[in-house]
Amino acid sequence: MNEAFVRAAELLPVPRPDRVRPQQADGITCVWCGEAPTVNLGPRLSTSTGATPGPLHRWHPRACAPCAEREAGQVLSIHTERCARCLDRDHCPDARALHQLADDSRSRPAVRRPDR
Repeated sequence: MNEAFVRAAELLPVPRPDRVRPQQADGITCVWCGEAPTVNLGPRLSTSTGATPGPLHRWHPRACAPCAEREAGQVLSIHTERCARCLDRDHCPDARALHQLADDSRSRPAVRRPDR
């Protein structure tokens, strides 16, 4: 696998589109917290359009950097416990990409949000 093609943000699980606000499903706000998004999580396909599944449609969730980094850390933790290559300490391209995304928060100065 070519590491240049691994996009860590696309490896992150997202809530179902029928369980978030319309602005979150449309990528206008972060799919997890509702803040301004900065990370494109890649197009997703879903049949969840409400109480009854509808036709397959594409949606474009986005995330703020803190949420994407938090989720990447959680996915990386699960991944490295189950991936045969990572268990041998030869981290796979997915693990390296997730680590980079999770580690981005440490390379930036902390910014406090006014409401927190």
